[in-house]
Amino acid sequence: MLRHKLLFTILIILLGCTSSWELAHSDTIKKAGFKKTDMPTFFIHGYGSSYRAERYMVNSAIENGVTNTVIRANVRRNGAIRILHGYRWTNKSYNPLIEVNFIANHNRNYHRYGFWFGKVLNQLQSQHHFTKYNVVAHSLGNLDLMYYLLGHEKKTARLIHQVDIAGPFDGSNIDGFRFPNNSLNADSRPRKMSNFYHFLLNRKENYPIDQVHVLNIYGNLDNGSESDGRVSTTSARSLKYLIGNRAKSYHQVEFRGWDARHHMLRQNPEVSQKIIKFVWGRDNDRSS
Repeated sequence: MLRHKLLFTILIILLGCTSSWELAHSDTIKKAGFKKTDMPTFFIHGYGSSYRAERYMVNSAIENGVTNTVIRANVRRNGAIRILHGYRWTNKSYNPLIEVNFIANHNRNYHRYGFWFGKVLNQLQSQHHFTKYNVVAHSLGNLDLMYYLLGHEKKTARLIHQVDIAGPFDGSNIDGFRFPNNSLNADSRPRKMSNFYHFLLNRKENYPIDQVHVLNIYGNLDNGSESDGRVSTTSARSLKYLIGNRAKSYHQVEFRGWDARHHMLRQNPEVSQKIIKFVWGRDNDRSS
């Protein structure tokens, strides 16, 4: 009984420390302030997931005063789009957030999802007339984004901030392209390449040059696996070879420990604060 009470007390203390950390960092973020623009930020979820997977990051942005507008773009199985307004997008909106929600979420057709993302982008652009946008993608949502960016379709808006979380750019155990003991050479080129990495590599010249600020976030469980449990650090870091020399800036951040697990990264308060500062921080001077 005494042992159980002790464990319970320790748990309460740890939870209290976590809450205090989040409040302290939230207050720091709020005091720093944000740029308020009409530039939207799109959140793209991964395989077998939905907009709910991105809710923690979206709610963090709302709670920190980043935005006053959140909408959801439901993409049906036939590609039809339905826009749902949580907070209506008006001429008084600033830093609007769009949760892209693929109803058919058990599919690895990155061409199709990339095309559908482009349809969402174009539809909202025609309604709200923005010329720049940001994207936060998690897991296979990163591949949907890359297939769109490297495709040949005409791009009518300019991507400014690209945040990649747990991106399986050279495969993972989600898609069957897992390469044990794979490694990167000095310029981040992977020794073994998946089919879709070859596809992206052959189209890297389509990536906009000196335009996009990239933040690549990945996890390492620190248990010897060199992975977040689903995606290897090698696969996540291979993004640099694809776009690093074309991006306007490229930042790579590794999170370590149990809360760096694949699905936990999108619910990690440190990750959320990092994204908020990178995309909307007033002092980052990256609006163009």
